[in-house]
Amino acid sequence: MKRPATDICVLLSGGVDSALVLAMLSNRSPVSVWVDYGQPVADVERQASRAIANHFGSPWMEVVIKGLAPPASGEFLGRNDLLVAAALSVAGGGFVAIGTHAGTGYADCSLAWAGSWQALLDAQHGGTAGLLAPLSNLDKAQVYELAVANGVPIELTHSCETTAAPCGSCSSCADRRLLDAGA
Repeated sequence: MKRPATDICVLLSGGVDSALVLAMLSNRSPVSVWVDYGQPVADVERQASRAIANHFGSPWMEVVIKGLAPPASGEFLGRNDLLVAAALSVAGGGFVAIGTHAGTGYADCSLAWAGSWQALLDAQHGGTAGLLAPLSNLDKAQVYELAVANGVPIELTHSCETTAAPCGSCSSCADRRLLDAGA
């Protein structure tokens, strides 16, 4: 796999959060990285991720990880660790940006988690690699508001954890329903 000629890779799942991170960093010419780890909605996420990358003129890469058994929905322990490691492996150094935000209750979306990753990267790479988590202090409503303000094409994003069409019962669908109602 050819390594991108950039100092930033954005983990672009195809959802609103990662699309906002791409919008925020688009002036730095990041490469978008989508990871297929066997998630139930891989096909629709791939399509959304690619469409969002195209919208922002970002080169797009896919990383495939086989042999995992992610849950149908909810927390997948270590998922964000896996995603960051996968992006770093294709980034060739530099920075990985992720759309984690406050309010999920997941440990791998916390400021402490991001800080731990940064400490590890500093120890391993002496400051030449890093993790950017610019939404870490924002709740989902603030993320959505910023996404709209920053021109994120909400219609291209995908939020359901389990199906191509919104299932209406997973936590991502619940968030999206509340946000759409308030928009």
